[in-house]
Amino acid sequence: MFDGVGRRRDQSSGQLVSIGEHSLNGNERDCLFRNNGDGTFTDVGYVDQSDRVEDGRGVSLFDYDGDGRVDVVVRNYRQPVQLLHNVGAAGHWIDVKLIGTRSNRDAVGARVFLTAGGTRQMREVHAGSGYLSGSTLVQHFGLGAAQSAERIEVHWPSGSVTVVTDVPTNQLLTLTES
Repeated sequence: MFDGVGRRRDQSSGQLVSIGEHSLNGNERDCLFRNNGDGTFTDVGYVDQSDRVEDGRGVSLFDYDGDGRVDVVVRNYRQPVQLLHNVGAAGHWIDVKLIGTRSNRDAVGARVFLTAGGTRQMREVHAGSGYLSGSTLVQHFGLGAAQSAERIEVHWPSGSVTVVTDVPTNQLLTLTES
């Protein structure tokens, strides 16, 4: 139990124990999950050296160098920001940036459906992702060996729908609401 100024009350003796400048959260290891492609995920943080034990506060996902691999920025308590640069093998990919005209400019709330190689994926544009966290508004789709996206369908917050077909991979595609 804690009092109003961040001191822990020892329940057995009723004494207050100062925790000083330390966090109340403890230092839990960060996790990084790989999509196994069958509806399950595997924690690979220890393999990829991203299983930090510092006291995490925020995380952002984005492709900082435009190479089609999502990178991670981590902000830990009382530590400098760390960029975890993804240098793993890359398959094909498409990034989709939306510009709303009738909907909000950032297209927050839009859903993007992409079909490639017989697989359909969906992303929803969010303006935030958690406590002290935020990620890019660009929607990333990993396509593996697929050479193109057969179909990209955008459902805008206004209710309008945009469809493009036969989209080449390995590019940032910007779509403006019509």
